[in-house]
Amino acid sequence: MTEARAKAWNTRREKYGERGHSGAYQRPPSAIGRRALDLVLRLHDEATLSEGQCCAHLDLSRVEFRRMHDDWRQRHTPALQTSHDQ
Repeated sequence: MTEARAKAWNTRREKYGERGHSGAYQRPPSAIGRRALDLVLRLHDEATLSEGQCCAHLDLSRVEFRRMHDDWRQRHTPALQTSHDQ
């Protein structure tokens, strides 16, 4: 690492802490990403994918996945019941 780069990192660490930044550099989920996640949650709800498969592919703990699935069910259960009744 060059001296200038090392100095820049030291300055960043002084300002932002050990990691050198104040938060994640994450982008918000894309529309495709949201739809893909919605599909995985639906396939799990229909018992096509197991909880373990979903967690492995999404790189989530089971607790995180269960929370996501519970939230998904609360949002989609009325819509699913309505579509099955017709």
